[in-house]
Amino acid sequence: MAQFPGFYRPFLLAIFVAAISIMATLLWPFRHAMVLALVLATLMHPLRARLPRPVRTRRFLAATTLTLLTILFVLLPLAGLVTLLTSEAVTFIHTAIAWFKTGGLVEAVVWVRARPLPDWAKSYLDASSIDLRKIEVWALSSGGDIGLWFLSAGKGIANIGLQLLVLVMFLFYLLAEGERLTELLRKASPLRRAQEDAIIARFKAVSQAVLLGGLGTSVAIGVVTGIGLRIAGISPVLWGAVAVIASLIPVVGLSLIMIPALVYLVATDSVKMAVFLALYWLVAVSSVDNVVRPLFMRGTARMSLVWVFVSIVGGVLMFGPLGLLYGPLALSISFLFLEIFFDAQNETDDAASPEA
Repeated sequence: MAQFPGFYRPFLLAIFVAAISIMATLLWPFRHAMVLALVLATLMHPLRARLPRPVRTRRFLAATTLTLLTILFVLLPLAGLVTLLTSEAVTFIHTAIAWFKTGGLVEAVVWVRARPLPDWAKSYLDASSIDLRKIEVWALSSGGDIGLWFLSAGKGIANIGLQLLVLVMFLFYLLAEGERLTELLRKASPLRRAQEDAIIARFKAVSQAVLLGGLGTSVAIGVVTGIGLRIAGISPVLWGAVAVIASLIPVVGLSLIMIPALVYLVATDSVKMAVFLALYWLVAVSSVDNVVRPLFMRGTARMSLVWVFVSIVGGVLMFGPLGLLYGPLALSISFLFLEIFFDAQNETDDAASPEA
């Protein structure tokens, strides 16, 4: 070693890069489970202080308790909700297929044509310009495609089970060894202690904003929306759950559910219920959707409403449903890195100014 001192650090760097590459390759299939485990561990860790002293003073016992609480109050209810939604979706598909087969589309077109519509609208509904049979065939074939999609999704249950198992294992590991892992990462980090603390604090804030604030408020919106839909005579379970997902997109998300519901009520001569649902939407639902949740996320994640909207929509387009978490988290951390960079630049300029 004394004869080749120049090879020591490059060799260590090569070993480090090789180790990181091997770990990334092995863990990449479970990246989503690991991120969700990290978020859940961040949210569950403060509860350790509330555990009885004989439990919280034992690291592995406390981690086991918090992991079991997460399974009992988060994962199992979520699995039950997914099962219920799947059942409701299958019922809806069967109902829609039966509606098409019994001539529901023809009756709907006849009803619309009987309405006092302008001439230009009637021209679009002219029988010669609409091939109802082709539309019915397309709808029925789409129903079959959706059924095949559910079948293929069922085949992926084993993969989902594996991902959940990895999530639980990483959750337990992070709850038990999180503090040691954090200190290890601090030693490898070139950042200052205050900057590292800022990154950790921002990660916790955004995780809480998305899961406890955004998702929690969206669940409340889904419940309120389901109540209104139930009163209006529309299935509250399926569309209330869809409203939970849609309402995660601020400002415009819930309109994706409510506007079709209003059109449906008007088309079925339930004008009074349509008026009620519209007023219910404007007064009871939209106030929560457009005010409470965006303000909560903006305050904790330190992002304006515009950036909250862009991060959620962009995250969904890039990562799918998990983009609801990844989008705000990535954008907020990016803003923090820019703040760190600009602060470092200002410190460099201040240090160089006396010499100038």
